[in-house]
Amino acid sequence: HIDLCSEQRSFVGQPAFLPRADGNGNATDSALLSKAIFRIPADEIPPGEARAYTMGGAVVRPVGDLNQVTIDLRAFAGSDASNFSNSLQMIHNSTNNAPVGGNLVAMDVRESWTTSLLSAELRTAGGSGSSSRMLRRLERFELDNGYFRPTQRTISSATAKTLTEPFPLQLYSFQISQPGADYASLLPEPSSMGIRSSTMRSFADFNLQATRFRKPIASYNPPPYFMESTSDNASLPIDSPGGDTGAAFTKNLAVTPMAWGRSSLSTKKTILFSPPQSLVSLAQLQHADLTADDIYVSVGHQPGNAFGNSYATPFVKRNLTVQNRNDYTVVGDSNKSAATPTATNYYDISYLLNATLWDSYFLSTIPASASTDPLNKRIVKIDAADTSSDLRDGAKAASRLLINGSFNINSTDKDAWKALLAGTRYLKHPGEPTGTSNDAMFPRSLEQTSASKSPPSGTDDDSYAGYRRLTDVQIDALADEITKQVRQRGPFVSLSHFVNRALADISSNKQLGRSGAIQSALDSCGVNIDPEGTKSIFTGVAINEDKLNLQADGSAPRADMTGGRPTPFPNIESDAVWAPQSRDLNPGAVSSILADRVMLTDPNMKPEQGFRSTGIPGWVTQADVLQAIGPAISARSDTFRIRAYGEAVDPTSGATTARAWCEAIVQRTPLYVDSQNADTDRGSLLSPINQSFGRRYQIISFRWLSPNEI
Repeated sequence: HIDLCSEQRSFVGQPAFLPRADGNGNATDSALLSKAIFRIPADEIPPGEARAYTMGGAVVRPVGDLNQVTIDLRAFAGSDASNFSNSLQMIHNSTNNAPVGGNLVAMDVRESWTTSLLSAELRTAGGSGSSSRMLRRLERFELDNGYFRPTQRTISSATAKTLTEPFPLQLYSFQISQPGADYASLLPEPSSMGIRSSTMRSFADFNLQATRFRKPIASYNPPPYFMESTSDNASLPIDSPGGDTGAAFTKNLAVTPMAWGRSSLSTKKTILFSPPQSLVSLAQLQHADLTADDIYVSVGHQPGNAFGNSYATPFVKRNLTVQNRNDYTVVGDSNKSAATPTATNYYDISYLLNATLWDSYFLSTIPASASTDPLNKRIVKIDAADTSSDLRDGAKAASRLLINGSFNINSTDKDAWKALLAGTRYLKHPGEPTGTSNDAMFPRSLEQTSASKSPPSGTDDDSYAGYRRLTDVQIDALADEITKQVRQRGPFVSLSHFVNRALADISSNKQLGRSGAIQSALDSCGVNIDPEGTKSIFTGVAINEDKLNLQADGSAPRADMTGGRPTPFPNIESDAVWAPQSRDLNPGAVSSILADRVMLTDPNMKPEQGFRSTGIPGWVTQADVLQAIGPAISARSDTFRIRAYGEAVDPTSGATTARAWCEAIVQRTPLYVDSQNADTDRGSLLSPINQSFGRRYQIISFRWLSPNEI
């Protein structure tokens, strides 16, 4: 959570207020936050928790100060946060303030055309600049004028003379958009829900462990950070002698550690990412920060749990995996030029990671030293006595191993899927106090701190700090839905084909392009919220309030900071630009992130925006399921049962004189048909025979059958 007050100035020997600036500003006047570094004291923050820090005293900057200033912060509990005198202040020695409207003085944080863009950067101590490690950078928060009236306050000269302490004019508050938070009360009207990042799939579409968050397309601020702008007298009082912040400054900081849920009494600890001590399933890589674009690694506008999941990203059209779009940065200059476009590639990183890893890698689970027996008991050595160093060679291990009981993902046998999915029944999770459960377990990690709940709340510890189990009835419904997805999407020629969504135009095939087979089955069968918004498993979540509500203004994305001017966006298929001039009522719009704009303009497509709770720890995701079944699935079968029948016929009468039935079990082996190639050879190294016929089959068993076995 970040709170930024507007610029505060104290007048030498005079009341403290900010005089109204002229239309061109003052180039010699330094900014209050220019070269200001806020320093958090040495501290430990336990995993999953959030802490609040604020200023514990006054820091005064003289007028025209262009030097770097360091402000030491204090833990919230050890400071007087309600005292606005504990603030960064700039002394101004001018008392020449022309009255406005007779004996009134207008104070204003409006900007006529120059836009203030503030970046917040958190680094480790012990260095400066590039020599210290960057932990988080939030780029270009807007402190622009937006609405006119909230940025101006008029007081009488008599009142001004009684104010000897700083007082606030404007509060800008930024926080990660949370499911269930009552943002409607903070917006101009309830119908505004959807603007300023108030409805986002924060846990599904954004990487909350990212190093860099920036403003994409024409967003007013970097999503998923919701921005609140406060200026009314009740929230920001100016009672004599000043120095009082009001409740608006401290309402989100009243409880430490801060809460993750829907109120200050909600979950205090949430485990979103937990790199496991040992890797068994590729899907455990969902905890690795594998996000990146052409500029940086660890970026905020891609899914945090990227690998193994398959929800379509809002930044790329659903029939694409990469899309070049324009980002717009508002700049102020002498000719009031507003929007500078920068061509940027946006990626469906989940799709690309799945396509790269699922069919090219596996986890042998063979320890790095000592025993060569796989820790995953489903993986067995072809020769039980084999201790070759090849077993620890990434390029050779597969030639010496088999999967015992591999499951073919093209199966349409509901009972077979039920048996696979129910494999985690009776297992105990460390977050459960005692006993085991008959329900199948699909935890995000083994470090979830709270137990599962059936049905889940969607609001409390079970959903934000816990995990999910599925009952037998739910497993039955899920297995049934998976078989439907296999028939619709299959046959799958690879694991990535199965894991990934289809690349399909949203208007012609929204179901297949929405998510992969397992995720679509999970959502449709009712263990989360179904895509149409007709049913929800969460007892504390109102579906209508949980829906995203990114909006259009005519055929264009609706502005976040709207006013009396029309929103000057081009046609619906183009990227939205910001205002043609960076002046009053600047209409940046987070809705512009939607590459498929029909989700804004077509009522039938609006449900495709999704739900705010998507991806919380209590929402069963595809990657959660693949962590359990991933090591056992395959896109083909390597072991086959072949049966044959023969008969002897009397040539004279044509009568059958004898019958015989036999059965052979044949298995594909790592050996090639042509033995001149080693079983670890690949590609152009293969002989023509091996390029055509591949691996060798061998007969594992053979037996004659009796008539009653047919």
